Amino acid sequence: MDNYEIENALSGVYYLATTENDQPHVRPFDGAIIIDNKLFIATGKGKNVYKQILKNPKIEIFGMENNMIRFTAEAYPVEDEEKNKEIHESLGKNYNEDSIALELKNVKGILTDSMGEKTNFSF
Repeated sequence: MDNYEIENALSGVYYLATTENDQPHVRPFDGAIIIDNKLFIATGKGKNVYKQILKNPKIEIFGMENNMIRFTAEAYPVEDEEKNKEIHESLGKNYNEDSIALELKNVKGILTDSMGEKTNFSF
């Protein structure tokens, strides 16, 4: 499997789950990019999703825009401002002081194509 298939599966709307205390929270996200074989998404520093990730970096993502994709990961803020800006620009998102890119690490998941064929992947 190549990175294009994963990016393509995440090109539309997908759903990201976090937890706060013992309560799960799911919200729609859009856009993901792989740079140097690392998966990135973006959000705002003022959003609850970011605050929840800072407390507990474990997330799960599910999408079915093109192919069905489901994976677990840990999300960590990208501290380098230039890298943040590059990721936002690559995602076609506006960058400002509230913008934060998240690198997804320990990614483990399954991509299911339209024929039902499942492919495991990890980063």
